Amino acid sequence: MSMELFGRLVLVVGPSGAGKDTLIDYGRDRLRTDPRVHFVRRIISRPTGPGEDHEPVDTDEFDRRAHEGGFSLHWQAHGLSYGIPSEIDEWLERGDVVVANGSRAILPDARRKYRQLLVVNVTAPMDVLALRLVERGRENLESIRQRLLRSEQQSIEGDHVLHIDNSGPPEIAGERFLALLLEHAEVAN
Repeated sequence: MSMELFGRLVLVVGPSGAGKDTLIDYGRDRLRTDPRVHFVRRIISRPTGPGEDHEPVDTDEFDRRAHEGGFSLHWQAHGLSYGIPSEIDEWLERGDVVVANGSRAILPDARRKYRQLLVVNVTAPMDVLALRLVERGRENLESIRQRLLRSEQQSIEGDHVLHIDNSGPPEIAGERFLALLLEHAEVAN
């Protein structure tokens, strides 16, 4: 059942280390004063750490919010719970563009719920992903190896999917992402 919303949900997905947060930060910095574009702060059952801006909650609080309908989309990955707050639906009803860091695993649910979904699949070669994950320092080498194996097995295809290679300087992929957001902000309004 898809919702009748007039805005555009831009779900940014891709393997760990591809630079999803880097692209989102790039767009957020340049569109900070644009009232047509909203950047979602995810809720995650993990303490805050470097490189990712999210609202940390414990598992009980996450489960309470999920039970009370506090999330438009939520999922489990890497032993954690992730959620996109339900306030995005208000922005979409107004016709705005909403940008969220998502998961490839929730794409079937997101496609059913949001007809105006655009998927931005951020990619980078395996050696670049591995280096970024090691430099990030959040996980041990075995956890990194498992993430890389999972990323090899997932491919994103279908309507309304844009692939952005983020293996070069962040400005190149960032400018492509920014142009995409501005284009959809114009169309939505």
